[in-house]
Amino acid sequence: MSDIYVMIRNQENHALTSIDGIAFITLLGQNGQAIAQETIDLIHADAGFDDLPIGQYTVVVKHERVFPQEVLHNVTISTDEQVIILTFVYLEPARVLLGIQASVEKRL
Repeated sequence: MSDIYVMIRNQENHALTSIDGIAFITLLGQNGQAIAQETIDLIHADAGFDDLPIGQYTVVVKHERVFPQEVLHNVTISTDEQVIILTFVYLEPARVLLGIQASVEKRL
């Protein structure tokens, strides 16, 4: 089984826990269906989806006060024991998405 780990960061790589006190929401989808939802942690600005089988998934990050309000990123878990790390980076003063960084590590 594998994991998908989502982090929200600002332009200085600091945890962006919320905007105007409202937390980001993450959704995990597969085959066009939402299968899980997590609210981004208000201390570390992260969320995780654990023990996922091999397959294709869509990670969605939502917040009503950033642009775009909803961002989708497709990931593929191709082997067991993967940890896919997605970092959504925002320019905090302008509240716009700068980009998404993705990496894969081996699960311990």
